[in-house]
Amino acid sequence: MLEITPGTYLSVTPYGAWRAVARADESPERRILLAVLHESVSPLLSLDLVQSWTGEQDPETALEALLHLQESACLEAWSQPRTAPIGTLESTLPKLLATLSDSGQAVLADNMGFCLAMAGYPGETGEALAAVGADILSVAERQSAALAKLGDHLLDGWGNVDAAGISGLSFWPMHIGRTRLALTVSGRPRFNNQAFAELVWALYVRYGAI
Repeated sequence: MLEITPGTYLSVTPYGAWRAVARADESPERRILLAVLHESVSPLLSLDLVQSWTGEQDPETALEALLHLQESACLEAWSQPRTAPIGTLESTLPKLLATLSDSGQAVLADNMGFCLAMAGYPGETGEALAAVGADILSVAERQSAALAKLGDHLLDGWGNVDAAGISGLSFWPMHIGRTRLALTVSGRPRFNNQAFAELVWALYVRYGAI
């Protein structure tokens, strides 16, 4: 029978953060990820907590969802709690965005084209990319039914590619609660680093309940 290790605090890995925001599904695993991201301090794990996150009354079923996330490297367990990035988003986001591409260039915008933060771009270019990102969010929403038919071939990002099929600029819809954001990255994305997990965590603490 599955058991919880006493004194365990959970945090979301970079891959888990991506799983949480790339799509807006309602799976038990994603509910756990979102519940952890909602907290500004990593929660102390308990059976009651896992059952409330998953909506499962059967302890074994609830813990299986948690185990699956740990085995797929979406969650990390710590002996001490960790804290979400401290400070305003205006001061925190640019530093995190700068690490998310090999060029140090990225823009985060809302679905109205408002630029929340940018790194590595002149202001005018960043504002233009924020507007493009918002348009891509709109297309993705309007065509969600058609895109869903792609099944396993459905990709999570949109790219501006050259004749060789190489993308120098990519757009990534992010679902933060009911808020939809567009992350634009120049060059090769680096979403597998801790800065991406911290970016998502900071955004969820701020916008996750909206």
